Amino acid sequence: MNDSNIIVKQNSDGKSPVTAAAFSIIGHREYQQDFAGLVTEDRTTLAVICDGMGGLNGGERASREAVQLLLEDYEREQPSQQFTEFLCQEAARMDQLVCGLTNSQGQPLKAGSTTVSVMIHDGELYWMSVGDSRIYVLRGTSIVPVTRDHNYRRELEDMLAKGEITKERFQSETATRRADALTSYLGMGGLRRLERNMQPFVLEKGDMVLLCSDGLYKSLDEHQIQAMILDNQASLTVAVRRMVRMAKELAVKSQDNTTAVLLRYEGMPGEEKM
Repeated sequence: MNDSNIIVKQNSDGKSPVTAAAFSIIGHREYQQDFAGLVTEDRTTLAVICDGMGGLNGGERASREAVQLLLEDYEREQPSQQFTEFLCQEAARMDQLVCGLTNSQGQPLKAGSTTVSVMIHDGELYWMSVGDSRIYVLRGTSIVPVTRDHNYRRELEDMLAKGEITKERFQSETATRRADALTSYLGMGGLRRLERNMQPFVLEKGDMVLLCSDGLYKSLDEHQIQAMILDNQASLTVAVRRMVRMAKELAVKSQDNTTAVLLRYEGMPGEEKM
């Protein structure tokens, strides 16, 4: 584990119903702008990934300080209910924090960051997303993305579905680099899009939840991600390390910073695998 950009806190007596592993690489980039946090307790697990954007150390500061804020607020508030509301509240706080960052001369840093975060409490999954980092749920041999990317490509998809643009226009626009331009991220000073689950997702014993920055899924497709996890599920640490390293090996061009957090729900005491 790259301890420099992943904060791990285990406040459990070893009876947590969730096991977890995290791993991160800098890839071929000069700066590491991914930052992650993981807190495991007896009844609740919190995980977050932020992928920063900004020149020099701007993205690094944005992602690090956003994660630290969430972890500090969680430790102080110790929420025991309304978990989705807590995560959405934190997204707004992280947005304002990143928006207000300044450089050594006191000038606006103009940095940004994506964020995905989840909480698992008593077998129920709650999640929140801003930007284009992702969350996947794996059950048995199936993998399902539960987030949608907040970028120009998604806007084009919505416009195409509504008949507002032609298929030719959609294809020409999505073929350009601007298709990946984010339309919502921390640091905007008012989030344009924020997604969360309105009702908790009830986990079954053995279900796995993956959080990742875009460096992972831009090198590995869903089937490859699924195969890497299932082939190495005996050890989440091995699975997450091999998956992230495979992304670097298969990168078509230079590999971006890549971070993944993998959680497995082991079930509450007395719960049988379904």
